[in-house]
Amino acid sequence: MSSDKASLLATEGGIVSVNAASSINADSTDELSQDISSSGSNDVPKAEKWTRKQILTAISLSLMNVSLCISFGIISPFYPTEAAKKGATATEVGLVFGVFQLVMFVTAPIYGIFIRQMGAKYMFVSGSFILGGCSISFGFLDRCPDGPVYVAMCFICRSVEANGCAMVSTASFAIMATTFPKNVGQALGTLEVFSGVGMVLGPSIGGALYGLGGYLLPFIVIGCLVWITAIAAFFILPTVDDVAKLSGNMLSILKIPGCLVIFLCIVSCGMSLSFLDPTFSPWMTSTFNGVTIPQVGLIFMISPGVYALSAPLSGYISDKGYQASMSVGGFWLTGVAFVLLGPNPLLSSFIPTAIWETVIALILLGLAIGASIIPIFPLALTILREKGFEDNLATFGLVSGFFQSGFSLGGFVGPTAAGYFADTYGFAWSSSICAIILVAVGLVLFGYVLTMKSLHRWPPVPLNVEAEAVPTNILNSQPPDYGSISNA
Repeated sequence: MSSDKASLLATEGGIVSVNAASSINADSTDELSQDISSSGSNDVPKAEKWTRKQILTAISLSLMNVSLCISFGIISPFYPTEAAKKGATATEVGLVFGVFQLVMFVTAPIYGIFIRQMGAKYMFVSGSFILGGCSISFGFLDRCPDGPVYVAMCFICRSVEANGCAMVSTASFAIMATTFPKNVGQALGTLEVFSGVGMVLGPSIGGALYGLGGYLLPFIVIGCLVWITAIAAFFILPTVDDVAKLSGNMLSILKIPGCLVIFLCIVSCGMSLSFLDPTFSPWMTSTFNGVTIPQVGLIFMISPGVYALSAPLSGYISDKGYQASMSVGGFWLTGVAFVLLGPNPLLSSFIPTAIWETVIALILLGLAIGASIIPIFPLALTILREKGFEDNLATFGLVSGFFQSGFSLGGFVGPTAAGYFADTYGFAWSSSICAIILVAVGLVLFGYVLTMKSLHRWPPVPLNVEAEAVPTNILNSQPPDYGSISNA
């Protein structure tokens, strides 16, 4: 799974979409917009029935979300093997995967700045055509000369494609926030459901189309699908004349120690989600004789599929007040899953290298990723509330942009590091190195929460809560179980 796909992070228990965050992060350069902050109220407006215009807008954007996630995931089962035939190393393949997220990280804020000049609808449609065109173009790269020319063309194509993706995601949030001003969370949650569908279907569709028509067919199909959706969106989407400015200083969030720890967790989640993209398919086909690319695509579905199915349960447990405990346990369990992928050579005497063992590891990985990611967003909001931030769209925007930045950075580090470590140490040890990093991040979060508990500052209490309104069990020396480690 990639970090872009994993922006599913869903709205379980009121978690705001992270995939939509790039547009807000894009505009997060000044102080919080006063007009948005002043209008922010702790009262949650009642959900209203969607109009025909809103329904058509949601359908159009949801179809593009599916197409976008599929276009990102279709190459995972077969591209590493095809690139190796063209002389690309595992490190270079990892960089081809990672450069997409790096370009997203850099360009999304820029497009957010210029969205008023370009217009949200024009940016969305233009980005969609760029995305579809680059997808089709990527299908012809196998005709390039082997070696550096091929690798360079892959870098260029993926970089331009990432620009289109940044435009689409930035404009999508602006359109949804404008079309659904009173139901932003519900609307974005709808988008994320379809993101999850694309995340699950991408590798399997890519593997199946590759088996049917070779390297070119998957890119032609998904590129045309994106273009058709873009044409429909041109006639369906409303024209957004004025995009509300959601601004803030991201550095001010990183100066908060708790948020710095959370950012490290987000980067690690992004890394773990994209770590297998450049290395898993070559390892499967070289380790297990007779395994085909379509079969690898189906196996790729396991982790995101389990994640999507377990996300409601993870959200439910998180809402019960066990965010920190759940996230720490999720990081450690993710480490165990990565150790089992291979498995680690030190365990080869006890654990066989078999397909069934790999499937178990991927199931465990899907469960663990959900447990580690889903509680992070409410944890960040809780820490910000302690610092005086209100529950309004501006705060959600800052945190969402905070998430998008972390996931994009992790999405670049993951496949890049995976390719290098696989080249140097092999797949099994590269997975174990990722496991060590994730366990260490879990320990950092564990240590931070224990430190704050020892200072009687955990769980964080919002500044706007009057002391007399706070239950005594929050103010005394034994905080309640909310987010605690000891009661996990």
